[in-house]
This record gives sequence, structure tokens and C-alpha cells, in this order.
Amino acid sequence: MRHALFLLPFLAVALPAHAAEQISISYRLDVTSVTMMTAKFDLDFSPDAVRAKARIKNKGISELFSQYSAKVMIESKIRDAEIRPAQFHLTREKRDRTKETLVSWNDGGKVSVDPPAHRKAEVRAKVEQALTGDVADPITAILRVGSSGANPCPSVQLAFDGQNVFQLTFRDLGKGEAEAGSYRGPVQNCEVRWSPIAGSSAEKGEPGEDYRVAFAPAGTLPSGKTLWLPVSLTGSIKGLPFEATVTKLDTGSGKAAQAPAQD
Repeated sequence: MRHALFLLPFLAVALPAHAAEQISISYRLDVTSVTMMTAKFDLDFSPDAVRAKARIKNKGISELFSQYSAKVMIESKIRDAEIRPAQFHLTREKRDRTKETLVSWNDGGKVSVDPPAHRKAEVRAKVEQALTGDVADPITAILRVGSSGANPCPSVQLAFDGQNVFQLTFRDLGKGEAEAGSYRGPVQNCEVRWSPIAGSSAEKGEPGEDYRVAFAPAGTLPSGKTLWLPVSLTGSIKGLPFEATVTKLDTGSGKAAQAPAQD
């Protein structure tokens, strides 16, 4: 599940983000060149908030093993040019079972989770302790990286997906050019390491994982800083290579961009 949530904010950019109040994007996740998952992501900007919703579904051969889908809705507040988490609502559907998780942040930064993240008291206590820091939902964490200034890397973010608290550590790999779905142009290449902090992944002793991400300059924020958004992500899932690819982009202007056809 963490891979799906981590991929949610991957927005290909066709127009400057400051000129578009709404962006809708569809993408696919290929594992060893086989499409395993699709998602549609909608993002709404306003002067004081960012709202997003996404729908994730298994696709292709993966449907034979797991009838899985998820809906995510988030709201983040913009205060003093900083993006702060407010609400993260996750609905997971697997066959005939539905699970919902609501994570809320009050103005003081205190986090509430409904229902509690884990049944075991000792695991729940570790998660609650980890949530005392500056933890955001996964989408807000990525948007924070992208609004950090002249370069999105290096950066360290703490995130919580309703079950696990994890750290995302970004390392600068230099500038370059990219052809990523519907984006063509300059990028800032980064390596990001996912490391479990608390929750089921940490209890199982799951090792950290490394990914490669390319950020594109998408526009200028009201603060004057460059807004960077990720346009590609590659890595491995349980030893198998994966690639996130944008398949369609619609902006509030009504214009659309299509990813190039696959050979």
C-alpha cells in the first residue's frame, strides 16, 4: 500500500501550476513492464488550502490475485507560505471488505486517528509517539518538498499513511533533462529513501527502500519560490523494477496532454 500512496502526487506539468486552479491526472504503475495499477488524481488549489482526491485500482494480471482499490481525500492548509496537513481520509476496498481511516491535525499539530492505527497497545503507543513530530500525510509531504525553494533536494520529511510512520530522505543527484510521460524539459534528479519509523512495517523489520525521482519546475509560488513537482519515479517493489508513467493530464484551462504511445 505504501507504494500506491507514495505515487499519488506524481503530477506531470503541462502549464505553470500557478496558472491552473485545478489539475486532473491519470497514470499507471508498471512492474517489469506489466501494468499492475492505475490511478486518477485530482488537485484543487486555493489561496489558503490544497485539496486532493485520488482513486487507485489494481489492473491487469494483478486483478487475478487481489481485487483491491482505494480512495484518498486530503486537505492541507497554507499558512505563512507553508503547507500544513489538515485531514487525510483513506478508504480501502478488498473484495467485499471496506476499511476506512481518518487522520486529522488540529491547529496545534496534534494528530488524531480514527480508528486507532493498531490493535496491539505497544505498537499503537510507538505510532502515537512518532506522531508527536512534524508528520504529514504522504501527499502533503511531497508537496512540502516541492515548495521548499530553489532545489527540492536535499530534504527530509516524516509521513503517516494511517498505519505506518515513515521517513522520506531526499538526496540531490544533479540537474538533467527528462522525457517523462507528458512532460519534456529540465528536471532536478533526486534519490529518495523510504525508512519505516513506527507501525507494522517497522515491527516486521522491513528494510528501507531507495527510489529515483525527477522533479520539474512547475511554476512560481506567491512567496516567489519555485514550485517543483515530481514527473517520474522508478525503483523496485520486492526486487522487481517498477516505473510510474503519466497517461493523461487535464488542467483547469481545458487543455489536455497525452503520454506518447508505447511501442
